[in-house]
Order: sequence, then C-alpha cells, then structure tokens
Amino acid sequence: MRYDTFSVIYPVMPINSRFWGQGTNVGIRGTPFVAAIVMSAAALLLMPDAIGEPTRTPAEPPPAATGALPANLPQDLQQPPPVQAVQPAPAGTARTLRTAQVNLNVTGFWSWALLDRRTGQLTGSTNAAARSDTASMIKAWLAADYLRDAGTKVEDARLRALSTMIRDSDNDIADTYYKADGGSASINRMIRVCGLTESRPVASGSWSTTEVSARDGARLGACIADGRAAGPTWTAWLLAEMRAVRGAGRFGIISAFAPDVAAKVAIKNGWINRNDGKWHIACLAVTDEWSMTVLTQYPVSLGMAYGANVCKQVAVQLGATA
Repeated sequence: MRYDTFSVIYPVMPINSRFWGQGTNVGIRGTPFVAAIVMSAAALLLMPDAIGEPTRTPAEPPPAATGALPANLPQDLQQPPPVQAVQPAPAGTARTLRTAQVNLNVTGFWSWALLDRRTGQLTGSTNAAARSDTASMIKAWLAADYLRDAGTKVEDARLRALSTMIRDSDNDIADTYYKADGGSASINRMIRVCGLTESRPVASGSWSTTEVSARDGARLGACIADGRAAGPTWTAWLLAEMRAVRGAGRFGIISAFAPDVAAKVAIKNGWINRNDGKWHIACLAVTDEWSMTVLTQYPVSLGMAYGANVCKQVAVQLGATA
C-alpha cells in the first residue's frame, strides 16, 4: 500500500513514510509409464512461465490525508518490498533534523511529526492528526507524572524502579505507577499539561492503549524536555534515563544519527503485537533542538523490525549532516 506523504505545516504551537532449467537430452528406457514421467519432467523444465511468479498489481491506496487504517489488506500486499528511502545522507550519519518531504513505500498505516523546539514550528505527514496507540512510549509520561508530584526527594528504590521502567520497558512497574498516578486521570493530565489536541485515554484499556497522534507525540517529547512534564527537579534525570534506553527498546529514530549525536537523543519507543493481527509501533525522540514521533500499524507477518525501520527511515529522510 503506497502512501506518498508530504510535509505540511501546522499552526505554530506554543512550547507549553530465474532462471531457466537447462534443456537436457535424456535417453528414455524402460516401461512406457517411466517414459511418461521423464517426458513430463522435461516439459516442465522447458516451460518456465508455467512455474514462474505471477505478476501482481498493487491495489490503489486510500487517501493518505484521512489517516484511516486499512480494514482488510489484499493478499498481494502481505509481503511488500522493504521500505525504500531516498536518503539525503546514509543512515547513521545525521546530526540534526529539519523539515523536508518524506517518501516511503509502507504497508499499512503510518504518520510522523517533527517539532522544531527553537521556533515552535510543527510539520508532519498529511495524517499527523490521526491517532494510534502508544504502547510503551507512554512510560516516559508515567515516570514524569509521578516525579513532578513527588517533591525533591524520592526513595532510591523508587528511582531504581522508574529507571528500569524507562531503560528496560518493564510492564509490571508501569502497571504500578499507572495506578499510583491515578490511571486515566494521569493521561488526562498529560493532555492538559502538554497541550495535546488529539490524544485520549481508553477507559476499557490500560496505559498501553492510550491513543495519541504523531503531532501530539512530538508535543509530548517537547513537554518532557522543557520541564513541564516532570518539573524542574527531575527533568534532567528523566532525560538521562531516556538516553540510556537499552535492549529491545533501542531502535527507530535514534538509529539515523551518528554515534556521538545518538548519545544525546532521548527516546522512548512502544511496540506490541495486538489481537488485530498488526504490529503497533510508536517512536518518540527528543533533543534540545527538536522533538519527533512516528506511528505505524502493519500486518504482524512483517515482523517488528519492519516498523522499527519505518521510524528510522523517516528520520533518515529528515536528517541533515550540518
């Protein structure tokens, strides 16, 4: 499913994408039955079109601007080619991000948004207001919400737990602090404190089913980085923990940057194989200069790495070396 996603500018928000078998002469001996078998096999070798891969014509995509998720993907889109990117610089060498057009060939839903923290300019895909679930991306907010109200002193055991929740994406700890923060009341505070416009809690779900748009995700990253989320005492600590994310959760946007720059990028990603037969991936990254989110949902058969690469390739196309 082809989505050609172009940059659009949203109103400035306050900082408050065979080979042939070779013919062979065969001497046929034995019974007519054996001869028939051998002759049939030879005929197949001389007719490659009979066993070749059929030509497939991809279906027309729905309008990208709607942000709608495909209900039933055609069979010919179950195994698409790898994500293709026109790269302004090879992956792993970007030093910053800037507004640009993003063109990717992606199966399923995807959206992105980039917030310039210096100017407040918010740009993104035409469906950047479409919602998807955060999965573990929301854990950065859960930690911030707890710490903001905790005062200047927090027990070491609690800090270790929050660190594990961020660095290793521990779900049990997230359950504990989601309850401590008041459940969906915490998500409503996030919407209010960070000035989000599309996000919402899912009353019948958990923290992982919280829904955000790509542009709200970028706003959330800025809210964490500028201190509104965790408060002045704990913001530096939280950003340091997000820079130290490790293991399965260290993927996506951060992979587009040179190693010395990547060390300064704070991230929190979400990834889950849901009962709808799709991977749901949410990528958040923030620095002193910018905040960015990529959201995607696609057939589970493509694997988690497919969505991680979507996040990475969006950043590669927005990347600049100077």
